[in-house]
Amino acid sequence: MQLRVDVFRLGLPPYAYARLKELAGSKLTAGGELLVTARRFRTQEANREDARARLGELIGKAHERQSRRVKTKPSRAAKARRVDEKKGRSAVKAGRGRVKVD
Repeated sequence: MQLRVDVFRLGLPPYAYARLKELAGSKLTAGGELLVTARRFRTQEANREDARARLGELIGKAHERQSRRVKTKPSRAAKARRVDEKKGRSAVKAGRGRVKVD
């Protein structure tokens, strides 16, 4: 049992449409149809209900907005630790050169 839905006729807001495209993946055709296949049950009616339920879940997930990421900066202490570590590695590598006999 296959359920085909024209995504453009759903009237989704742009953010939900973009998320639905992301979630649907290969289930979304080039013509803008969402294809939901249901073969879990023995009867056609049960498969129809299953396909509708899965479509509802997919649209519901598409409407959930993701929280914005808050940019953070490394602390002054973290920067200092990084520089100290780099200096330590530099000293180790500098000591690997040829030995000079004075």
